[in-house]
Amino acid sequence: MSIEELKKELLGKEFPSEVRIGPDQLVTNVELFLNTSFQMAAAWTKDIEKCPAYIRLVRFHEAVTK
Repeated sequence: MSIEELKKELLGKEFPSEVRIGPDQLVTNVELFLNTSFQMAAAWTKDIEKCPAYIRLVRFHEAVTK
């Protein structure tokens, strides 16, 4: 899934106040998490699939679409 696809799926929508994206990762401020993660992914210059922020965004998407 591309960054643009993730933006279309995630931005402008309402989510629970807390979203668990992994056994050791809990998002407690969704808006800040999304804004920061998309900024970090945009600044990444290497293979996007190796970007930690991109990986967290994909995990977030999986968590909220289940």
